[in-house]
Amino acid sequence: MKKNRNSVQAGGRKRITYYSMFPYLLIAPVLIYVLIFLVFPFFYGIGISLTDKKIGGTTSFIGLENYLQLLKDKKYITSIFNTVEYTVVSVFLKVVLGMAMAVVLNSKIKGRSLARGLLLIPWAVPTTVSIFVWRWMFSDTGGVLNAILSGSGLIDHKIAWLSTPFMAMVSIVIVNVWRGAPFIGISVLSGLQTISLDLYESATVDGAGAVAKFIYITLPSIKNVLMLATLVTTIWTFNDFEIIWLLTKGGPLNSTQVISTFSYQMGILQMNFGKAVASSIMFLPLIILLVNMVTGYTLKKGDE
Repeated sequence: MKKNRNSVQAGGRKRITYYSMFPYLLIAPVLIYVLIFLVFPFFYGIGISLTDKKIGGTTSFIGLENYLQLLKDKKYITSIFNTVEYTVVSVFLKVVLGMAMAVVLNSKIKGRSLARGLLLIPWAVPTTVSIFVWRWMFSDTGGVLNAILSGSGLIDHKIAWLSTPFMAMVSIVIVNVWRGAPFIGISVLSGLQTISLDLYESATVDGAGAVAKFIYITLPSIKNVLMLATLVTTIWTFNDFEIIWLLTKGGPLNSTQVISTFSYQMGILQMNFGKAVASSIMFLPLIILLVNMVTGYTLKKGDE
């Protein structure tokens, strides 16, 4: 009898141990994936940034030399300002247009369901396909935008959309806003769907106008969704590469050169991997801060 009791206790301890380890077994594949594909490349990249690693040459440790050279590189400094300008302007326009689209599509209009479906098209179309269409539209010869503007009498000469510094920046911002505004619109629209109509009816009885309703009812109700969507699209815009590279390749005269295209040119075209990685790592703290803001804000709202 004593032997059986000990075996039951032993069996119980085994079952407790098994059940306590089971959650770790479930998350083990994810942890292994993160370690192999995220943690290891991250620290490996930091190590490369401290060397003069180049294709076909010897690699030696040079410490912070790559970072010091970048701080003196006018092209890199220009890419920093361009990145900030591109991100701030694009995100602002995407938020404004996205909110406007969401408010309109939330109202009772004919074809609302079809319009909501069409809203997804810019976001759903493959980036490469849409960018090549935009390149044709921006073209100086045969471009549809110049043809429309000329035909309507708005311009008397062709606009060099991708050939002048100012218009090149305008062009990539237009494409980024066209592609990214639907994300804001869909996110805000989901928040608008949760607002009770009783609030608007009560405000109407109290004599509130459309602007007052938007400021005191709509904005507070969608604040959380809007902030999260804005943070996410800021991260995406800050790291944008395809739109800029396929349209302008950072030109003309580095007017659209951003950190992502600078790193690509430095690492792939000039094969200076150490300096290319260092140019990206210098802005890693800002990206980590934005990611932490998104994660912390999401977890906070989930606990409420």
